[in-house]
Amino acid sequence: MKRITETLERIRPIDTGILEETQRRLDGLTKPRGSLGRLEELAKIVVAVTGKKSPTLAKKVVFTMVGDHGVASEGVSAYPQGVTLQMVYNFLQEGAAINVLARAVEAKVLIIDMGVAGKIKTKKKIINKKVAHGTQNMMKGPAMTRDEAIQSIRAGIDVFEEEAATSGIDIAGTGDMGIANTTSSSAIVACITGS
Repeated sequence: MKRITETLERIRPIDTGILEETQRRLDGLTKPRGSLGRLEELAKIVVAVTGKKSPTLAKKVVFTMVGDHGVASEGVSAYPQGVTLQMVYNFLQEGAAINVLARAVEAKVLIIDMGVAGKIKTKKKIINKKVAHGTQNMMKGPAMTRDEAIQSIRAGIDVFEEEAATSGIDIAGTGDMGIANTTSSSAIVACITGS
C-alpha cells in the first residue's frame, strides 16, 4: 500500500489559474470567441493536465489493460469470454479501433495482460502483469481479493513508471478490454458513487 499511497500523494489538482489564462489566450486568437467549440475545451484540459502553457505532445501512450471478468458466466455480454483473447491478438496485429486511432495521432499502444483467462501465444510484445487468470464471478462472491486488487493497482503504476523512465510520456490514455468489463466497471462506479 505504501507505493500506492506515495503515488496518489504525487497527483496534484489542476491549476485553475492556467485554465483562465488559456481561455484568454484562445479568446485572443484571430477567430470568433468560442468558435472551436469542444476543441477549445480539450486544449484547456491538455494545458491544465500537463501544467504547460504550450505543451508538446510528442510522446503519446495508450495503456490498454486486458483481463477476463468472471461475471461473464452470467451472460451479461453479447459475446463469449473467448473474445477477450481474440481481441488481444487483434490489438497485437494493430487491427483494433484503438490501434487505428493511435496511428492517426502517432501514439504508442501498449497491451498489458492483467488477467486474460486464456494463454496468450505470441512473439509480439505484450506486457505480462497477470494477477490471475480472470476474476471470479462477482455475482457469487468477491471478484478479487484485496491483495489482487492492490497487486493490480501496483502493476498499473509499474507499467506507467517503466514507460516514463525508458521512453518518456508527454500524455497518456488508458483503456481496458475484457468481455463483461462494462458490468464490472458499472459495479465499481456504483460502489464509489453510492448510486
